[in-house]
Amino acid sequence: MKIIDMHCDTIMALMNKTDNLRKSNNMIDLGKLQKGDYLLQCFAMFVPYVSKDNKENYSPFEMCNKMIDRYYLEIEQNKDLIAPAFTYEDIENNIKNNKMTALLTIEEGGVCLGNIEFLRNFYRLGVRMMTLTWNFKNEIATPNIDYFSVTREQIQKEGFKANTTDGLTEFGIEVVKEMNRLGMVIDCSHLGDKGFYDVIKYSTKPIVCSHSNARSVCNHPRNMTDDMLFKLKENGGVTGINYCRAFVKEENSLATVEDMIKHITYIKNLIGIDYVGLGSDFDGIGNSDIELKDASMMNKLIEGLKKEGYTQEEIDKICYKNVLRVFKANF
Repeated sequence: MKIIDMHCDTIMALMNKTDNLRKSNNMIDLGKLQKGDYLLQCFAMFVPYVSKDNKENYSPFEMCNKMIDRYYLEIEQNKDLIAPAFTYEDIENNIKNNKMTALLTIEEGGVCLGNIEFLRNFYRLGVRMMTLTWNFKNEIATPNIDYFSVTREQIQKEGFKANTTDGLTEFGIEVVKEMNRLGMVIDCSHLGDKGFYDVIKYSTKPIVCSHSNARSVCNHPRNMTDDMLFKLKENGGVTGINYCRAFVKEENSLATVEDMIKHITYIKNLIGIDYVGLGSDFDGIGNSDIELKDASMMNKLIEGLKKEGYTQEEIDKICYKNVLRVFKANF
C-alpha cells in the first residue's frame, strides 16, 4: 500500500539538531517512511508567525528560507531514496524510478510578510502548497485559534471558538488567485471558518485541508463542520485526517486507529470516499496519546480499514489517490 501524507513538521524538528532525515528519533525519517510504504511526504516549513513590529526582531521570512535550505540539504544527502517534485510529472517519474517523493510546503502564509513577490519567490524555490495561516492572524487572514487575541490560559479555561466573522483580507484574496495561477495548492487547515468559505468562493482549483478532521465527530474548531465538508466536495478538494488526539477525540485518552476511522467513515458517509486523505501532523504533535506513533506503523491503519469493511479501491483513495487527483489539478 502506498501512502501520501499531506503534513508533517519534521524539518522544524531537525533544525539546530544533529539528527538527520535518514535516521532519527523523530516520528518521520526515511527508514520509517520506507517501512510505512510511503509514496510521497509533504514536508511543511512550519514557522510560528510573529508580527512584523515584534520586539524580538524575529523574521518569519528569514526562518522559512533557512528551513528550505535544510530541506534541500537533506534531500540532496539522501537522493538514493527520495527526490523532490516540482510538477505532477515529477511524482510520476519518481514512482517509475522506485523513489519516494518529497513535496515542499509552508505552514504559515505570514512568511510572505504581505508581499506577493515573496509568494512568487517561494514558488520558484519549489513550494507547491501553503497553509494560509497557523494560529496567528497575518496579512492573509485570521485563524480559528488566534494567539494574538487570546492566551493559551484563556483557551484552556473558556475552550476554543470558531472564527465565523473574520475571513480573507484583500491581500488574502490576491494570494488565493496568485496561488491558483502559479500552481500552488491552497491549504485551509488552521484557517478560520469565514476564511475557508472565502477561499471556496475565490479559488478556481481544488483545495486541501491538509490536517483537519470532522467537527461532528470531535468538536474542535480545527476540524471541519458538515457544511464545510459539503463545500469541500463541491470544490473537489480533500481533507487529511490529523492523528493528533485533540482533533481525533474529545476524551483525554489514547487516540486509537478505530477512533481515526470514525472520522474517515463519517466523512465517507457524508460526502463520499473521494474527499478524504491523510495528514498526520507528525513531529508537530506528541505520540504518547496516539496509537500510530510514527510513520512506520501505517499498516495498522490499513488493517483497521480492512476490518471495517473498506474495499481495496476505497483504501487506495484514502491513502494516496484522492491527494494525487488534487495535486494533478493544481500543478
